[in-house]
Amino acid sequence: MPNEIELKLRIAKEDIPHLRRHAAVRKHVTGKAVTRRLVSTYYDTPDLQLLDQRVSLRVRRMSGSWFQAVKAAGHSLAGLHQRLEWEDIISKGEPDYTKITDPSLTPIFDNPALRQALLPIFTTDMQRTEWQLDYQGSHIELSLDDGLLIAGEHSQPMIEIELELKGGKVEHLFALALDMQSDIALTIENVSKAQRGYAYYRDFPQKPSGAKPAGLMPGDEPGEAFEKAGWECLRQLQSNLSIAMQGDDPEGVHQMRVALRRLKVALSAFGCHDDMLSDEIDWINDLLSRARDLDVLLYDTLPGLRLTTDELRQAQAPIARAQKRAYSLLRNGLKQPRYQRLLLMLGHLFATRQPTKHATITEISTPHLRRTHKKLLKQGKHLGKLSVEKKHKLRRLARRLRYSVELFSSIYPGKKPEKRTAKLLDALKHIQSNLGTLNDIAVTSQTLDNMSKRNPGLQPARLAWQAIAREREKRHIDSLPSLWKTVRQAPVAW
Repeated sequence: MPNEIELKLRIAKEDIPHLRRHAAVRKHVTGKAVTRRLVSTYYDTPDLQLLDQRVSLRVRRMSGSWFQAVKAAGHSLAGLHQRLEWEDIISKGEPDYTKITDPSLTPIFDNPALRQALLPIFTTDMQRTEWQLDYQGSHIELSLDDGLLIAGEHSQPMIEIELELKGGKVEHLFALALDMQSDIALTIENVSKAQRGYAYYRDFPQKPSGAKPAGLMPGDEPGEAFEKAGWECLRQLQSNLSIAMQGDDPEGVHQMRVALRRLKVALSAFGCHDDMLSDEIDWINDLLSRARDLDVLLYDTLPGLRLTTDELRQAQAPIARAQKRAYSLLRNGLKQPRYQRLLLMLGHLFATRQPTKHATITEISTPHLRRTHKKLLKQGKHLGKLSVEKKHKLRRLARRLRYSVELFSSIYPGKKPEKRTAKLLDALKHIQSNLGTLNDIAVTSQTLDNMSKRNPGLQPARLAWQAIAREREKRHIDSLPSLWKTVRQAPVAW
């Protein structure tokens, strides 16, 4: 029962000749390339019982022989697909259940009713070329698939690259992809062939995905903890990508921004300081921020203003146009090789694991938490006298500490630390929310001032906002001292 590990990438038809003669392939290939036809048929019941149990069943015709594969649903991040696979040679082109003997699968496939209901639901017909590579000591199989996915009367072309790790280090998959991506516009593919086929039979609605615990444990080695933290940030980032691209739900952009902020906190906490990487993260975050600010203005701010129907309509039009331009810039950025390279760089970094002189995770977490907490308390010491800009810096510090506490809280187990952590996080969330509102007020005021100079129809909205903003600003400033007192008095777990 091997754990299949492969990196999937999309490639344009016109770039295939470049791939075949790419220096990274020619330099590391062992033996001759092999080209053959693969016809794979996927089975399930009419009501997709295997899909619901997160299992796929495939029968493949290849080089005159038949192969059966059962795969358990795994996960994909930055194009890296990991899942359990059971593959066997079978005698004919239909499922052979006698080959399915793993205890985790027999409860499913020993069911006579399910066996009776299984039928072919879609097929892939591929011309596959394979190269065996010895890359930095790892055995990597590079496969180029060019063909069709056929589901009933529907079909779609499919061209993709798979880098499968046959032996060695996962980091070398990303290193090889980065080598090739420097010359070829490769795009990370997080969707498997099976997922594409199933999409013809069932809708998979995309929902915004928030942050989840990274799952750090007290006994984790620092490199292992860094890898966990990084993959969770990438999971949140990519889980919201399609929603952000569509632009129908503002939460997609918001959650991508949160993922990038958490990513920067994790990189800093583990001592990963890379100026180029930081610049690339800032670049994509700027594109997200433009879209996010206009989302807030259009969907949250304008509806709350006391405007007539005509005034609201006149205000919405220029903001909607600006929002459309911001989303167009964002989509273009997310489609660029530059963004794909950023994801591959991050995947390589986390797979490599950050080298550190520290022996335990607490040697990293405790000093980081103490430094950040001390800096926050110092920054907010004269809260009432802070300028708008310094309040903004204080909010960012509170957010940094909150994300750091959430990242490392699981390595301080026990009822007392957990209780202390809950109190501190609650205090940080409230102060962050308050300061965030004050920052939103300043950003909205500046945006409306600038836009109204070019769009007279925004003047009523600008004046209505000014009246609300003054009252809202005063209310939040008045509540700051008590919120800050709660932060100062909150106990810590480290």
